[in-house]
Amino acid sequence: MADEEATWQFVDEHLSEDVHQLALKKQKYCGIDFEFALQQIQGRQKTRDKLPALASIPRFVFPSSLALEQCSSEVTAQYKVSIVGSGDAMHCVSVENVSNQDYTDAAHHVCAGTTMADLTGGFGIDTIFLSGLFEKCHYVEPQQQLCEILSHNLRLLQKNNVIVHQDTMEHFLSEMETVDFLYADPSRRDAQGNRVVILEDCSPNILSIKGLMLKKAEVVMLKLSPMLDIKRALAQLPETSHVYVLAVNGECKELLFLMKKNPTPNVIFQAVNIISHAEDHKNICFEFTREEELNALPQFSNTVAAFLYEPNAAVLKAGAFKSVATRFELRKLGPQTHLYTSDNFVDAFPGRIFRVRQVLSMKEAKTLSKSITKANVAVRNFPLTAEQLKTNLKLADGGDVYVYGMTLGDGKKVVASCTKEYFKN
Repeated sequence: MADEEATWQFVDEHLSEDVHQLALKKQKYCGIDFEFALQQIQGRQKTRDKLPALASIPRFVFPSSLALEQCSSEVTAQYKVSIVGSGDAMHCVSVENVSNQDYTDAAHHVCAGTTMADLTGGFGIDTIFLSGLFEKCHYVEPQQQLCEILSHNLRLLQKNNVIVHQDTMEHFLSEMETVDFLYADPSRRDAQGNRVVILEDCSPNILSIKGLMLKKAEVVMLKLSPMLDIKRALAQLPETSHVYVLAVNGECKELLFLMKKNPTPNVIFQAVNIISHAEDHKNICFEFTREEELNALPQFSNTVAAFLYEPNAAVLKAGAFKSVATRFELRKLGPQTHLYTSDNFVDAFPGRIFRVRQVLSMKEAKTLSKSITKANVAVRNFPLTAEQLKTNLKLADGGDVYVYGMTLGDGKKVVASCTKEYFKN
């Protein structure tokens, strides 16, 4: 029989080792749960950046790789807490003491209530964080192992307000009493394990049960794929009042659709880039409404001025192509070119800002390799890919110069050579 103490000691002693190499040495170690130990080592290694606080807690149990891949990160879970629990979505909740988080005094923003249910529990990261806002939380998960893992971790974190239900989302939803807040993260893999994006292909099919969800709760939050077509999803989910696009360090990670029984007709978008580097933790937020974006009338430019602006990934995914220009009084470089320009520096812009060195025609751009040997090459609404443009210009990757191929307001194709002025991401 495996010795629990010896097993955890093995985990602690081999945290930095290659699990594949360790697996070959199984015969050397007796009296420990070897498979469990390897899973814990691998879980901590894979989530060192994604779940830094939880991964550092002794004896916190990690599940298989698939559950780890699908779970929220700590920073996105924190952001959900700020959305649900306070009016200030720019606020980040500290995870320095995740076991004793107390949000009972939060001025509830989208959900003023005492009960919630996470209908697609999984590893339970969102349950762990969101449950701190409520007196009672229901965690629903059909897999026995995941239920057992969360039960263990809840005891470890001294969270006594979470009730674990081994059940399917559909069955629990049909039988449950009403709650104040429902959360669901439908699986984005089909029966063969392939990734899916559209709502109809997710499991469960949210479209078939959204009516029941809104009968059971005042507020419903859906976590959806960052690859989802937002416009199509809004047509399918007209109950949506808010859409949150969450990026972490410049990469889109989650879409959150907030549905209410009586939503406002003008959907509010919040595009958020969470900067989670150890030396610089902050949120860059751009909020706009669907009406504002539809009615925005940006100026278009046939020239690239002194500064060039590239929105961060969250702003682009949210579709704030026109409103980001009018809000910051920038000129847009072509209707389908999501780059912007100005004569003066606008440091509040949610993205990267470059100082323009040269603007060249395609023919003139071929002389760039005489002055620089490498650059960071990108294209926006341009007939060549970034790789093709880099090859044509005979440039290597890297360096401090940024080269953009783009189409201007009059349809002219140009190449701009820039230097980094300010990266707000």
